[in-house]
Amino acid sequence: MSKRAIALGTFDGLHRGHLRIMEGMERAAEELGLEKAVYTFSNHPLEAFGIAPPRLITDEERISKLGRYGEVIAERFDLALAATLPEEFARRMAEEFGVAVAVAGFNYTFGSKGSGNMTKLREYGEKYGFEVREIPPCMYQGEPVSSTRIRAAVEAGDMAAARDMLGREYSLTGPVIANKGIGRRIGFPTANMGINRGLVLPKSGVYVCVAGIRGKRYGAVTNVGCNPTVNGDKVTIEPHILDFSEGIYGETITVEFIEYLRGEIEFPSVDELSAQIGRDAQKTAEILKNKGLQWELPVVQ
Repeated sequence: MSKRAIALGTFDGLHRGHLRIMEGMERAAEELGLEKAVYTFSNHPLEAFGIAPPRLITDEERISKLGRYGEVIAERFDLALAATLPEEFARRMAEEFGVAVAVAGFNYTFGSKGSGNMTKLREYGEKYGFEVREIPPCMYQGEPVSSTRIRAAVEAGDMAAARDMLGREYSLTGPVIANKGIGRRIGFPTANMGINRGLVLPKSGVYVCVAGIRGKRYGAVTNVGCNPTVNGDKVTIEPHILDFSEGIYGETITVEFIEYLRGEIEFPSVDELSAQIGRDAQKTAEILKNKGLQWELPVVQ
């Protein structure tokens, strides 16, 4: 069996703190001539107990991105796995997965009821013959970066804080699906996105965004909410893509949230709504230009 440096964690969102763990794992592998690997779960552990929080990225996207760093060992977290004793977990790491160096964050827990911690992992590492490297917290505004803090920032519309902790813009990806077509009728066609309800949604309002479609990026002004002016009855995400008029129903779009622009308003008429969207679009273009953000460039995957 090949000996591995293994990064340990759930890695929801793959934020800046998680990337430091990946860097630590890659450094250990290079120093000691080890294979690179990531041990995680194919689902959020709290899902087994029916209390999983909304995700920052889908499980499929998370595992795909983790694959950039090495072999991904993704076990499904269920009640049986939840009952694993901490020492049994450490033994499996050594005997089944060939860990020579385990790399994890300062607050990593494992085993039944999260009763294993980094101190325990070092003890078991000595017993089962592997080294443990602990990655200190990545700090933001005096506190460790965490998925919980990023979710709270997104839900509050604080896209700058979310970006600073993630290390990238918060984004959502989904298919463009048919809706009422009201945007097109008032001169501002929108790409109504199919929403993955398991993901974190920004708070209702209008956002400066960049939309990725057909391999290019465009400025976009995006409404998140129920569209009260036209009697909407469900939350939708509808970017109006600047300088873009092609039909894209059924295609996949990615929306990066740059900045919260204003709250959602119920206007007295659709004419007033149309006029406001025009002002929002102009302001969005100005903000993107001032930030030095460009579009109509290849989408970086």
